[in-house]
Order: sequence, then C-alpha cells, then structure tokens
Amino acid sequence: MIGIRPCALADLDVVRAIAAAAPEAAGWSRETYATILQDPQQTCCYIADQEGTIVGFVCLRVMSDEAEVLNLAVLPSTRRLGVGSRLLDHALREAVQQGAHRVFLEVRETNQAALALYYQFGFAVSMRRVGYYSGPPADALVLVKDLSGKAPSAA
Repeated sequence: MIGIRPCALADLDVVRAIAAAAPEAAGWSRETYATILQDPQQTCCYIADQEGTIVGFVCLRVMSDEAEVLNLAVLPSTRRLGVGSRLLDHALREAVQQGAHRVFLEVRETNQAALALYYQFGFAVSMRRVGYYSGPPADALVLVKDLSGKAPSAA
C-alpha cells in the first residue's frame, strides 16, 4: 500500500537520496528543500510511503491560478508500480484545491518514462527550452495541463 503524506524536515535526507538515485530529477540542496517546507502557502512537498519506506516525492508551487510541478522522483527499485502516478495525482489535486487552473512543468526531452506519465495525465508540450539541462546536456520540454473544470487524474 502506498500512502501520500506531507514531507517533513526529518524526511529530507531520504528525499535527497531518492533524487540522487534519479539523475533526471533536480539535484537540490537540503537547504532548498527546507526552504520549500517553510512556505506551505506557496510550495509544498509530498512523499510516497510504502510500508514505512519513502519511495518517492513530488514538490509543487502554486501562485495565484497557476501551479508548477517543481520536482518529482521515484526510487528506481519501485518504478512502474504506480508511485509516480499517485504522487502526480496528489499534486494536481492539491493544485486544484489551492485554486490553480493551469499547471506546468519542465522535463528533460530524453526522459521518456516521465513524458509517458505526463502525457497519460493530459499534459501537452507548450514549448522547448534549448540547452536547459546540463550533465548531460539536453533540451527541456515545458508541458502544460489545463485544470479548470477537469478531473486531475490520469485519462
């Protein structure tokens, strides 16, 4: 059983370890995560917990009527088990609850697994950011999803 709960400061070392094991995720410092947790009015992080083990996380920012998925990562050993879908669904529901009508995110163009997940949830490519990522270099695709009047779950 996978549960979703708010991330706490005590979870940050595990969250950072998951991000490090998922090179496609943003490699933020502990201080960056701590800053996010200190401002729950605009940003929030949630973790996926499977029988007491943190297996993934998602961070989200809501500003006015827009939301941005800032970071999402799942432990490689638990991928393709629905963890990413549960996290994304939770984040989208939170965005709607906070008044967002649109959500966007950036994803490495070569991250086919993430793109498949986002397309399943109804995201569409809005634009390309050439040379956005380094290590290795890659373009970013900016994906957008309209949340107004639509259920946030996967199609």
